[in-house]
Amino acid sequence: MNKTKVIAINGNGCSGKDTFVDFCFEINPNIHRISTVDFVKHLASLCGWDGTKTPENRKFLSDLKDLLEGWDNVPNKIVENYIGYLDDAEIPQILFIHAREPNNIQYYKDKYNATAILILNDNVEQITSNHADMGVYDFAYDYIIDNNGDLEQLKESAETFMKILN
Repeated sequence: MNKTKVIAINGNGCSGKDTFVDFCFEINPNIHRISTVDFVKHLASLCGWDGTKTPENRKFLSDLKDLLEGWDNVPNKIVENYIGYLDDAEIPQILFIHAREPNNIQYYKDKYNATAILILNDNVEQITSNHADMGVYDFAYDYIIDNNGDLEQLKESAETFMKILN
């Protein structure tokens, strides 16, 4: 049984996911983050990807992730190795996993009893250039964090979430 508390976090690009995690980290420094596409981005950069997130590049990353998952579940294995590393810590850790696709979120819920949260921000458009970004709303999340206010309101949401989590 893993000691690490796992949270699958999702939301449209630029919705405030990282800022929310940063606020949670201010409350508890035993917070970590990883994305199911971190390794995909690394491989893409070796292929010449320049780090920009144009619609074409987002589709390339999504397609590459699909290939790696279909071949040997590589992106999830990378995340699982990190969870194993965190489980070895003496103090229980919290891991936010940036997971876009509903099947990935469900995978972490099933395997690690993850809490699934969605960051909503009506000020950003949904990206529709690839299936991963199009599926943001296709999951029954445990918590929905409204990020339509200012930073102070998002910080208060992070404080409330951390109280619920403990």
